[in-house]
Amino acid sequence: MIGKNNPLNIRTSNHYNWNGQIGATRGFCDFAGIEMCRRAGAYLLMRSYRRAKVFTLEKIINRWAPTCENPTNAYIEYVSRCTQLSPAQILCSSSDFASVLAAMEIFEQGIVLEKRSQYYATAKASYLYIINLYHILPYEN
Repeated sequence: MIGKNNPLNIRTSNHYNWNGQIGATRGFCDFAGIEMCRRAGAYLLMRSYRRAKVFTLEKIINRWAPTCENPTNAYIEYVSRCTQLSPAQILCSSSDFASVLAAMEIFEQGIVLEKRSQYYATAKASYLYIINLYHILPYEN
């Protein structure tokens, strides 16, 4: 984790001053707690990316982790396998987004194999809770 309490490795931005962001480390946000990072991640994927017409798993990962910095194809393959969503799948439900965000955390952090399934279930439940608590709904045209 480059930033503190930032398992998604969310970069700092002039466009966002995230609730709970307390600083930055090498260009990555530092959050007061993981919940604040997860809230920012859910907002980015469910609102900002959809507003920019980024609807599919493949497009989301390509934007989140561009090939100039990441093994994007491996990232897409991992998230697709973990969530059982195809790369061309349009994400619609809160459950889809929670699944993708939880899998992204695992890939970003390189969580060891024997801990992945438990971490995934816990992270997905946390994302669903945060999405509902903060009423983060997919952007509608």
